[in-house]
Amino acid sequence: MIRTLVVGLWCGVVALASTYGGAYWQEHRAATPAVSDLPVKTELKKVKPISVPVITNGVLKGYVSVEFMFVMEAGEGHGSGDVDPEGFLMDEAFRLIYSDTKIDFAKLEKMDIDSLTKQITANVNTRLGKKRIKETLVKNLTFVPKDEIPH
Repeated sequence: MIRTLVVGLWCGVVALASTYGGAYWQEHRAATPAVSDLPVKTELKKVKPISVPVITNGVLKGYVSVEFMFVMEAGEGHGSGDVDPEGFLMDEAFRLIYSDTKIDFAKLEKMDIDSLTKQITANVNTRLGKKRIKETLVKNLTFVPKDEIPH
C-alpha cells in the first residue's frame, strides 16, 4: 500500500516538473529569426574568358581578353529552373567593351573598372527581369596588340 502511494506521489512530482520545465522552456527559448533576417548565402561563379576585337578606323588593333566572375545567391544557377546568367554576362561584357570608344587600348591607362562592372551587372539584371547577379568582378583584363599575336 505504501508502495502504491509512493509511486503515485512520484508520478505527480514528475508530471508537475515536466509541465514546469516545458512552460519555462517555451517562455525562455530564443526567438527564431525571420526568413528576411537570415544571411543570404551567395556563391561565386567563374565565366569563360572572352576576347573582344579592338577596331579603330576600320583597322584591327588587337584583342582585349577579359575573365569575369559574378556573385549570385546560392542555388540560383544550373538546375534551378531559371536561365543561367553566365551567357548574358558574357554578351553584355562583349557589347560594352566592343562599343566603348573612350578607351584607347593601344595607349592603355587606368580605366574605371567599377563603372564597367556595375554597368554589366545592371544590364544583365535588366535583361533577366530580376536581380540575380549581386556583383560582377574582373579576374583578368589584358590587351594583346595585333602584332604580338602568333600566326
